[in-house]
Formats: sequence, C-alpha cells, structure tokens
Amino acid sequence: MRISVNWLKEYLDLKLNRHELEALFSSMGFPPEEIIDWGDDLIFDLEVTPNRPDCLSHYGIAREASAFLNLPLGKIEFSLKESDEKADFPIEIKERNLCPKYVARIVEGVEVGASPNWLVEKLEKMGLQSINSVVDLSNFLLYAIGHPTHVFDLDKLEGGIIVRRAEEGERLICLDGEERELSGEDLIIADHGGPVAIAGVIGGEESGVDFSTRRVLIESAYFDPVTVRRTSRRLGLTTDASYRFERGADPMVQEFAADYLAHLISQVAGGRVLKGRLVAGDWKEERRIKTSFSFINSRIGQKVEREFIQKKLISLGAVVRVEGDSLEVIPPSWRRDLSIPEDLVEEVARFLGYGTIKGKLPPLERPQGLNTPQRDVLWRVRNYLAGLGYSEAMTYIWTSIRADEFSGKRGRPLRIKNPVDKEMPILRRSIILTLLESVSLNLRMGRKGVRLFEIGRVYWWDEEPKEEKRLAIVEAGEIKERTWEEGPREASYYSLKGTVEALLERFSLKPNFTMAFHPLFEDGFSLSWQGLNLGVIKKQALELYGIEVPVFAAEIPLSLFPLEIRREYEDLAKYPYVRRDISMVFPERVRFQDVEKVLDSLSIPILRNFRLIDLYRGEGVGPGHKSMAFSLEFRAGDRTLTSEEVDEQVKRIIAALEKELSGELRK
Repeated sequence: MRISVNWLKEYLDLKLNRHELEALFSSMGFPPEEIIDWGDDLIFDLEVTPNRPDCLSHYGIAREASAFLNLPLGKIEFSLKESDEKADFPIEIKERNLCPKYVARIVEGVEVGASPNWLVEKLEKMGLQSINSVVDLSNFLLYAIGHPTHVFDLDKLEGGIIVRRAEEGERLICLDGEERELSGEDLIIADHGGPVAIAGVIGGEESGVDFSTRRVLIESAYFDPVTVRRTSRRLGLTTDASYRFERGADPMVQEFAADYLAHLISQVAGGRVLKGRLVAGDWKEERRIKTSFSFINSRIGQKVEREFIQKKLISLGAVVRVEGDSLEVIPPSWRRDLSIPEDLVEEVARFLGYGTIKGKLPPLERPQGLNTPQRDVLWRVRNYLAGLGYSEAMTYIWTSIRADEFSGKRGRPLRIKNPVDKEMPILRRSIILTLLESVSLNLRMGRKGVRLFEIGRVYWWDEEPKEEKRLAIVEAGEIKERTWEEGPREASYYSLKGTVEALLERFSLKPNFTMAFHPLFEDGFSLSWQGLNLGVIKKQALELYGIEVPVFAAEIPLSLFPLEIRREYEDLAKYPYVRRDISMVFPERVRFQDVEKVLDSLSIPILRNFRLIDLYRGEGVGPGHKSMAFSLEFRAGDRTLTSEEVDEQVKRIIAALEKELSGELRK
C-alpha cells in the first residue's frame, strides 16, 4: 500500500523525518518495502498484513499513527448540497447474505472531462493513470478512506439495479476490455438487461463513465469477503476493489462514502446531487469483547497500567466500559480483526512495543504424543537417506496436465478449482514429477549432480478423492566428485536400485522385483513390487523440465514400511567361508532375478551369499545367449566345511540352473 507523506499530513500534524517515519510505520506493524523520493514528497510502500484492511488508505494509516503518536486526527469534512429533485431509481438485493447493504447516489448534469492537476498527481503517486474526472475521483476516494465505490452511467442502466447471483453462461465485457464468463457462484450487479458489474471486483465496459456521460449513479456497498475472494481467484483477476473487499471492508461507511464522492463529483465535474440516498438492505452489528485487565497482563507477561490500556483502546475508536477489573470493549466497525480477548492483548502489546516486553522462558514440560510409530518410521527413512548423501526436498503438490500424463494409470487426476498457477491445475499423482522440477533447477544452477528425496502425498480420483503418503527418491549426474585417488561416480540405474534395496533391508523387507511397464520409465528399465516403482525416467518426460542427463527415480508407498521391525541376530562367524565361482551360459531372456529364485528354492543352509560378478555377450557365447558368472559363499555355524560338502552343493546348484533355466556350464 503506497502512502504519500504530504497526503497523510492533510489528516495529521505530522512532523517526522524520513527515518522517524520508517521507524513509526514498522512499530505500527507495517514495515516499508520501498521508499520513493517524489519531489517534495516521500512515498512509503507499506507491507500491510491481510488482517488490517482498515489501513489500506491514507486516512486509515493516519488514524493508526494518531493513536501511536497521541496526536489529534483531523476529520474529513464537507458540505453536500442537494437539489430539490428527489433521487429515484429502483434497487433490489436478491442475495442479502452476500450483500447486506447497498447505497447509491445520483448526480445529474455532470461535465466529465480531464482531472485537475492535484487529482492527477495524487493518483500518479499511487501508481495510477488518470482516466477522467469522475472515475479518478472514485479512485481517489478509495486511496483516501479505503472504501471501494463504483460509478455507473445512469443513462446506460435499464430499469433498475438488481444485486443477484450470475446465471450460468452469462458474460460481461469488463472495464479492462476482456470478456469474462460468469458462474452461478459469482455475485453481480445487473440491470433489467443483464450484468453490468461483478460485485466487488470490476465494472462493465458498457455501463462505464466516459466523456459523453451526463448522469451518474454512485454505488457504495458492502459485499461478502468470501464471495469476492472466490470470484477474484476463479477469474484470476485482482483489482484495488477486490483486494479490499476480500479482506473485509468497513460495513458502516457506505453512506459517508456515497455522500463524499457525490460532493467531490459536484465540485470537480459540476452537476447537481439529487436529494436523498437510495438504500437497500441494512447492517446491524454489535461486537462485544469481554475481558479483564488481569487477563491482558497475564498474557503479556508483565503489569501494564490500566490507564494506558484503556486510553489506547479508546484511541483505536473502541468504546470501553470498565467495572472493577473487568473490561467490555465494543470495537469500531472498521476493525474487523478484533473479536476475541487475545486480539486486545495483541493491540496493547503493539502499543507497548514488543521490544519493551521482558522475555520469560516457559516451563519445561515433556511433550505428549510427539513420538508415534508412524513418525519413527519417517525419521528412520530420513536419517538413513541423509546418511547416504541424499538431501530432503519439499515441493509443491500441483503439476501440469502434460506432466500428469506420465503419472501412471492409477485413478484419474484431481483438478484444482482455483489453481495458483494456470499452467499447473492438477494435483500430483506422483511425487517424482514435482521432484524433477528441483532436479532441473539444481542442474541449471551449476550443480554437477543431484540426489534428492521427498516424503509427501499424492492425490487421485477413484469414485471419490483419495490420497496416499509416499517416498520418492531421485538421482542424476555426478553423485560423487572426483578425488586425487579416484574419478567421479555417476548416478545409475543400479546405484538407485541399490539404495532402494538397502533402505528396504533396514526394515527387514526383501523385495521381489518384476519387470514392469510404466509411462514414466523407459521400457526395459522399470521394476515394480507391491506398489513400489523404480526405473530410468523417459526422455520425453525429462524434456518437459529441460533436463539433458539421465535421471533415475523410485517411488515407494510408506505403507510398505512396517511399524515394528523384528530382527534376528547371530554370533560372529567362528568358522571360515568357502568360496566357489561358476560361469554359466543362459538364454538372453534369463535374468539374475530368475537365478536368485532358483537358488532360494533349493534352501541350502550353508549357502550364505551369492552375487553376480560378470556378465558377458560375444565371441564364445552363441547368439541369443549370455554368460553370467556367480560368486557363491558357503559357511556352517558349527564346523569347518569340507571340500566334498561344498562341491556337492555346487553340483546341485548347477543341475537346478540347467533344468529350470536351460543353463549350461561354460567351459
């Protein structure tokens, strides 16, 4: 919110320099984001929090500053001259819960022209360009008192004003020249011919004021903040009016705003103000907050004088009634954020200055319910992957329609009604998709390699909305830097598979992977097991993110990890291992996984380990075949094995591989 110091001085006798003003605004809770030198003026761009719409104007900031500085606040005074002719134009509110009150004024005989210099300069300081005198005055009023108004060309309205919901399919060409389709959830201002404005957001082009306008109708209303916010988000359109209405405008200022704008128009653009206001609806409210001086002191943590508390609450515009220790406070209509005793505590603390409140350590108590089996699983996963050199990432849960095509066949995507980014309207069905954004960013920033993991949720539609918590792991590029004794190590399909297997082993899980086809992974390099998917990301998917190096990824449902782990331990080996290596030729279709299954089925107690040590295709091996060499380790827990015992088991293994997998001992 831009604030002109010279404009502020019209309401307040302010005699502070640049640095003092900066400190004042910060202590009020509105730190300046930028300070602009403008001739003999200073423009402060203040960061106003969403709960303080009352300070989105010069008068609102002046009112707040007067309370902090104990300075008298000037009143906005004017003398409205009405003609003898009575104002008459039908106004009907069909949605009282969305528009409790609608006030209008009629000014006839206006001469719309260029704005005077003082008005043009004020708007330029706010970052606005002059349009015409009447529209400029409406904008001036918004920045002066913070209440949005709208001005219609009365001769372009048919029959009367109707405040209603839009009908499906209705359209409106807005003041920005863009035609927008309306929804049944939108509140609109209509005449007997159709929509003329979107309530609280933007007016229509056809009923707008131009240089030919002679009669105007001033709109000053209160609109439901939630409805304005939904419409603004759905249309992707934020205006000065919607910015204020959706945060909660003052519901008691409509008459004043209509009168003030009618006065300004009659003074600047001429014309005569017809007698009387046109009013539909009403607003009745009496918020009462009951608290006590002792409650406020206990929450602040130190004693604050009663006189100080009472004086500061009154300076906010509140009505304060005191009876002993008890306080009853009626907040002013413009302070929509004051509703409970804790809000009053915050106000008193703000006036005291947070820096003046003495610190006090809270009592140490053992937190309850923080450690659960589910949380322990998550921390074991995090600690293990971090120990392997992976970094935890946190990404957004939405993705693009194009990227979602790689998610898989599970359910249908869930669309976001009001997406933050129009290019990403889908809730992710795979965490890998959003992690690829982080991989791309890291590589673009000059990182040679990336190893990331994320624990998050995925969403899909299957007769009803569903979600699941999963773990995703990705790696790409150089995952180990070059050293003086060895070269760099690149990410690979096998390094990621090893990470996944090692992680599962920590939870006593032994996966039985099978080859799978998944739209996110390259064919032939995709494995699955009980909802776990692992593989090499397809080049088409990488192109979406501008990634030029191979990326290897896995996604695991967290439900796979058991909450309780039972481990079996055995004594350290007392007897030596016996090792045998064998090399066999198999048909190309045979995988190492198939060999593992055969060896497991033999249930050889003394076979403690076996691994693949060589894979060969070429001369000496027939076409359509490959050679695999295995290292077999044997050991007994109660004795030293003899060569005869080991040789007998090796023969069993060779015979089983020959029978089950058509293997042949390589000679």
